Amino acid sequence: MNTLLRALLVGLVASTLIVACSQKTEEIKVNPAITIEAANAKWNKALNSGNVKELAALYTENATLSPGNGKTLVGRSEIENLFKGFVDGGVHNHTLEIIEVGGTDKMIYQVARWNAQGAETNGETPSFGGITTSVLEQSSDGNWLTRTHIWNVNQ
Repeated sequence: MNTLLRALLVGLVASTLIVACSQKTEEIKVNPAITIEAANAKWNKALNSGNVKELAALYTENATLSPGNGKTLVGRSEIENLFKGFVDGGVHNHTLEIIEVGGTDKMIYQVARWNAQGAETNGETPSFGGITTSVLEQSSDGNWLTRTHIWNVNQ
């Protein structure tokens, strides 16, 4: 009787494992809009609080950035220096309004309108903005980091 019970238990465990392993694992789907909204909130918070180290950490180690002047910056250090100049120059109240998002589970993009204000001069606070495009990729630890970022400025 022990042998019969053991055989039944082994059969039950084996069939459970076979069924479990043969079923498709449901992939976790990324919602690009929600992911971009969260990334934008972190980005705006870092810039608007003047935390350029945190801001640069939102980019991949070898990210590229073109600030609309025909030049391309490469890497977090160059990106951090650019934003330090902006913050030191009084750039604040940065916002992003998404126009379009899309992508896959590992890479997403956005096209957005950006707006910011500069330092007050003679009682006037300048406002400026334009269009930005960014591509984010999911790192091995699950965080979304900007791989490339380009913007222009309305004249």
